[in-house]
Amino acid sequence: MNLSGKETIKKVIDGSSSKENARCVVEWFSSTIEGQHFLSDMIDRDMYLMDEEFPGQKTISPLQSEIILSRINKEIRQKRLVRLSRRIAALIIPFVILFGFGIYLNSQVDLFGKSPYDEIYIPKGESARILFQDGSDVYLNADTKIRYPRKFGLTKRQVYVEGEAYFNVTPAKRRPFIVHAGNVGVKVLGTSFNVKAYEDEDKIEVVLDEGKIEFRTSGNQYALLPGQQLVYHKTNGESVVRNLSKSTNLSLWKNNVFYFHDTPLEEVLRMLERRYDVSFEIQDEKALRYSYTISTRQTAITDIVGELEKIAPVKFTFQKDKILVTLRRP
Repeated sequence: MNLSGKETIKKVIDGSSSKENARCVVEWFSSTIEGQHFLSDMIDRDMYLMDEEFPGQKTISPLQSEIILSRINKEIRQKRLVRLSRRIAALIIPFVILFGFGIYLNSQVDLFGKSPYDEIYIPKGESARILFQDGSDVYLNADTKIRYPRKFGLTKRQVYVEGEAYFNVTPAKRRPFIVHAGNVGVKVLGTSFNVKAYEDEDKIEVVLDEGKIEFRTSGNQYALLPGQQLVYHKTNGESVVRNLSKSTNLSLWKNNVFYFHDTPLEEVLRMLERRYDVSFEIQDEKALRYSYTISTRQTAITDIVGELEKIAPVKFTFQKDKILVTLRRP
């Protein structure tokens, strides 16, 4: 940002800029990394000065960042969202973050009013990636739902997930990122981690790759370190933390790789049903006693079950609308 650019922003703050210049500032903030970093530095400076002048108190004096956002709000107009093919892993941009405040691209919202939530559902057989304008992103596995505000709050960033998601969170010390999954929450400042929280499963799993997170239930709180996995059981509320030799294996799904380690067949089939939008029918319950350890690319379903048949005496028979699972006879 050169001197003339800073002068333009200063005029937007004090209300003396032209509408055209204000629109240019909005575009710069919302579409460039440099603009987002500039705003980020501004709000950090405002919050620091506020803490210095009013330690432990809230101030009603308008911050520069609040002033500029209120000016910008007058210039916001509707924009069209670009629809991407649902047959590929999509890069979805659900909203724009302006220094901790979000503007949904296809609607006009009050930057300081109550923010409504939007929801994205990734159907079976699909996957997606969402890029947030604070620099954070999330990979969504099949049969996953995410709910997010059209703007993040001033003091925290919150999203709600049902399914499986891998987050890369941009650090922001004064605005923690909180992921809600059922009745539990994961609080982070800046990190990479995987959350698996399907409604039809009894457990919620969180695996931390980088950084540090806090896992919170109604009665307990756990701090996870890189390489650790926490498994929370919904029925009894118990949590177990374990160390993993290679935690990143559990998030290989975002790279189109299946990774199973001593995984029961029932769980394997559930994952395949979501990923390929197919239905398995168990013809022989004895087949469920087998577990699988395998790492393989997500190719055609016929190739995947072919690999499974090499590991255990379980046979998969394709029919029109389902796949039959039986024991292979000697």
